[in-house]
Amino acid sequence: MERLRYDEDKAFWLADDASTIARIVRTVPAERLRATKFDEWTAVEIIGHVADAAEIFADRVQRCIDEDRPAVASYDQDAVAKERRNNERDPMELSRRLSAAHSRIVQLLQRPGAAVRPGTHSDWGEVDAGHFAAYQADHSHGHTGELAKAFPPSF
Repeated sequence: MERLRYDEDKAFWLADDASTIARIVRTVPAERLRATKFDEWTAVEIIGHVADAAEIFADRVQRCIDEDRPAVASYDQDAVAKERRNNERDPMELSRRLSAAHSRIVQLLQRPGAAVRPGTHSDWGEVDAGHFAAYQADHSHGHTGELAKAFPPSF
């Protein structure tokens, strides 16, 4: 896998996506979010999926900073979603989790040299904390863009 680079744009994506999801869960009724499907997942399940991934990737960034070349295993996103039963969760709670995890990633990577701290992923090989953060930023941004189109702001 090509190593991704974490930069100021990725940090803004993490913050902006958390804000967009917060706006959506505050302005769209939970019943509508649970009823709106995107392929096989509902809007609430997508929000939960992004929140789950954000926490997992924040932990990966933290491990790269705290540990010497930590070994990180891939995870089964469908199994995590099923286990956490995200469609039954409170969208506001999912939004808060997402915001906290994205904020944590940005804060961790403000430390000099933090982004280049290495780790080894079971599928990707050697990557660094910045790669994990950039991957989550790209991943979140894709899902958030899809949700933002479905639930645009009302003026």
